[in-house]
Amino acid sequence: MRGGDWLEERLAKSPEPLRERLEAVVGRLDPNQELYQALLGAATELLDGVRGRLELRDSAFDLLVADGLLTLACEAVAFSDPDHLVEGCRAMGPDGELGRIAGRWARRVEEHS
Repeated sequence: MRGGDWLEERLAKSPEPLRERLEAVVGRLDPNQELYQALLGAATELLDGVRGRLELRDSAFDLLVADGLLTLACEAVAFSDPDHLVEGCRAMGPDGELGRIAGRWARRVEEHS
């Protein structure tokens, strides 16, 4: 995983409660993965966990953290390896991991309608 200084600089600009949560998540990332992939994976895991408890108030903060992770993933792929920008965007697009999450969320909404 590359981009340690870059990532620390980005996290330092976040409001304190968000920064603390992002730092906790980032501290558990797999150092053998590309940074954008690790961030995307962490966001995906968080979103999957929130999916079953959307009606709870604390899920709003988890969604904010996931949004921060996704933003950092987008910035990381552009910063660290512009040659992989298209690949990174595909991983985050409708045919990638986020698309699969959106599909699962849509099915859950339909089941509860």
